Amino acid sequence: MKTKNKMFWLLQIIILTIICIVGCDGNDNQPNMEYIYPLAIGNSWQYEKTYKLNFDSLATKYGLSDTTYYSSGLVEIVNYEVIFDTLEVFNLKSTINEEGNISVGYEYYNNIDNALFDYGYTSPKMITPKTEQKYSYIMFRNKRFNNVREVLNWVKKRCSNNEFSREDSINYDPVKSLEYPLKKGKQWIFRTEPWGMDKKVLGWEKVDVAAGKFDCWKIQFLYTDEDWNIEIIFYDYISEKGFVKRIVKINGLNCYDENGEFLGYVDTIEETILIDYEIK
Repeated sequence: MKTKNKMFWLLQIIILTIICIVGCDGNDNQPNMEYIYPLAIGNSWQYEKTYKLNFDSLATKYGLSDTTYYSSGLVEIVNYEVIFDTLEVFNLKSTINEEGNISVGYEYYNNIDNALFDYGYTSPKMITPKTEQKYSYIMFRNKRFNNVREVLNWVKKRCSNNEFSREDSINYDPVKSLEYPLKKGKQWIFRTEPWGMDKKVLGWEKVDVAAGKFDCWKIQFLYTDEDWNIEIIFYDYISEKGFVKRIVKINGLNCYDENGEFLGYVDTIEETILIDYEIK
């Protein structure tokens, strides 16, 4: 009798273990995540950006100190128009407030053939405050920059398929910003020039920001040069309501003074979050 009872309870434990394993599978709990980016005239999104500089111990000895900056921006779809006589696109107007300085730019997107295509921009402005620190220049990837802001803008413009030196860039060969349907593990070619880059869906996450709680796809920018993926960490969080959050980290920037003396390293962390939105 005792043997039968032991077998019975052993069988119950096995069944409960199987139920737990199956029930705890993240895929079973995943909400409906089949959607495309919400493009419609009148849609708008408000964002806040936090930009942090973290210096190492050597740099702090030279008087460099950790600093945090803040800025904000409004993105609104203002028009549906035709460019190059044939391409139908949505015009996304960006109004940026950098420490009281207001600037405006435009970007062009559309959902076509199971993908969100980026057709470029005119007069773009980055939501990245200027920095004032006691260094003369920055070295990154064997390239010289006047400050950390230039490094970040250079990296992000490259990610957007745009030339660093140009203020206007309409892409004759548009880049595929998203490929539908979005699902865990999906990876596609984002760009090939001036260097190779893919995008990959890592999975879905619940993201809590000022605008609310969202079920988001977490998408990583991946360089074909693996060293870049160590130095630059770039994630977007996309929901059915649009772009919710972005994290950009750049590690190990070299700081120098006017005499070329090495001062130390600085890491940058930029986080953009959605604070309000309106979807028609």
